[in-house]
Amino acid sequence: MSEFIFKQKRLETAHGQICYFVSQQFSGRPTLIFLHGLSANHTTWLATAQALEKLQLNILLLDLRGHGHSDKRKQRDLYRWPVFTQDLHAIIRQENLVSVILIGYSFGGTIALDYSGRYPDSVKGLFIVSANYLNPLQYKRLSLLTWPAYGLLSFLAWLVLWQKRKHYYYYNHAIARRYWDSTFIGLTTMPLTINLWMLAEFANLDLSKSLANISCPTLIIKSLHDPLLSAAEAQDIMRQIKNARIITLEKNTHFLASRHQEKLTEIIVNFLKQKNLS
Repeated sequence: MSEFIFKQKRLETAHGQICYFVSQQFSGRPTLIFLHGLSANHTTWLATAQALEKLQLNILLLDLRGHGHSDKRKQRDLYRWPVFTQDLHAIIRQENLVSVILIGYSFGGTIALDYSGRYPDSVKGLFIVSANYLNPLQYKRLSLLTWPAYGLLSFLAWLVLWQKRKHYYYYNHAIARRYWDSTFIGLTTMPLTINLWMLAEFANLDLSKSLANISCPTLIIKSLHDPLLSAAEAQDIMRQIKNARIITLEKNTHFLASRHQEKLTEIIVNFLKQKNLS
């Protein structure tokens, strides 16, 4: 699938441009906003977006700050959870969207949760795939390592502040089939400092208070064995959101969005129909 069937647009912020892509517009139809994971870009969701556009649903694919074609300046405070959420909010306002369904994967799924908790009246439906709401070390009984890990990641980020490239690699995330493929390629797409800052940001992750604000139909999609999202955490997310359910795929991977697009697309379409969201 070519990305050029979508129109590329930009949000101008005080700290650089945020790039996103929109489909042709279908009047009166909801808009599905897709959020990718760490070190990826909007191409993670291209196949799913194409399939859903055929159902005459409006599509918006985002390159998160620090990723893809979006701004990559090295300023620590630009990579906090609230900044990503406010970027999304500003894009929704710029596009004058009134009926929004969020679909977020991994890091992007956490942003979708944060946004839905902060602006619950503006979200009609929510899909989160392989996403955390809390520092995942707490579910591994390793919470004592949180701040040492944060300090180490922050120190490493400082050590590589000097790193400069004239160009960053832009790739179709869906073609990375193995864990290390995705990891090593991803590290060439953005400054290493930003990658480390974003990993460190998980130490500050706690959306416990905002989950109770979410009331839209919510689907939590996880694999059977995910090294980053435990079954216990997924159950806690479901319990705290008023209208949520879980689907577990018989897979042993965190990379559901990049490796299993056909199955995810089927699940998303079925849930949209069941909840009359489309």
